[in-house]
Amino acid sequence: MKARDDLLVSVCFAEVQPDAASLATLTTLARRLAAGFRYWELVLVADAEAAAGFAPFMGSLPNVRLLTVRHGAPFYRRRAVAASEAIGDVVVLASVEELAALDVVEMIGTADAAGSIVIGRRRQGSMLNPGLRALGGGAGFRVDVRDMLTAAYPRTLLNRLLAHPDRLLALRFPPADHGIPVLWRDASDGAAPRRQLQEVGRRFNLIQRLMVSSAPRVLSLVSALSVLVILSSLAFSAYAVVVWLTMPTQPGWFTTSLVLSLTAFFLGCAILGLSMGLQKVIELLSGEANEDIVDEQASGDLFGQVMQELNVEIDADRAGS
Repeated sequence: MKARDDLLVSVCFAEVQPDAASLATLTTLARRLAAGFRYWELVLVADAEAAAGFAPFMGSLPNVRLLTVRHGAPFYRRRAVAASEAIGDVVVLASVEELAALDVVEMIGTADAAGSIVIGRRRQGSMLNPGLRALGGGAGFRVDVRDMLTAAYPRTLLNRLLAHPDRLLALRFPPADHGIPVLWRDASDGAAPRRQLQEVGRRFNLIQRLMVSSAPRVLSLVSALSVLVILSSLAFSAYAVVVWLTMPTQPGWFTTSLVLSLTAFFLGCAILGLSMGLQKVIELLSGEANEDIVDEQASGDLFGQVMQELNVEIDADRAGS
């Protein structure tokens, strides 16, 4: 099979251990990439303090780029750095531990042919998956704990994800947007990877980010509740006035009721104003997506027809021939 020369491929690793096992895995991957594509690169991200340990990688593997980052840079920020620096038409964000369970070359070809993100998926789920899906839906992401770290992104879709207000989440879980098609590839082995302490910390970080990303919908709910509080306080004030005018009451009841209703009215107005202001700030910071058109279909090629009929150079060539 001849290697494709019409596609530039970048395979990125945000975290690689500088040991012999990782070098052997990447060597096997490099052979497969070289057999399938003429132009390809491996992008590795490492701490500046550990960069010296990757000298064997640079000497043994072809087409390797090593990006050094500050010590302690979070994992998902490193993924975003790798995605931003990759130059491929199709970019793969991968994990060394998952390469044995996925056909990365096939995922690249599918991503290019279908114009879709291709994400690896484990067969084994979790009891927390329904709750995380609901949390992700509130934040605007398609969250599934079975989704693996390895995914192939066409350049056009990757650029859209990098421009997303929360690109770290968007590069982990695709946004709930029909304009961003997604395909999933099941892993060859159904065994779940070991959950190390570091992986548990990443999961908690993702949950916290999902909760923060749900802020616009939470603020909308708070605004609606604030309006109900305002209306309820006004209704209670009217009720207190009617009772005070028509029925005998205990001394101080009317004054206490009026103070409580006015306090609730003030708090409702204050919280409503704050939530509306925060929503406006989020809207201004987020920006609008200009990609409102998801797809286009036409029954004819009007542009091509106009080019053929009105192009002076084409008409001159025809007259000369």
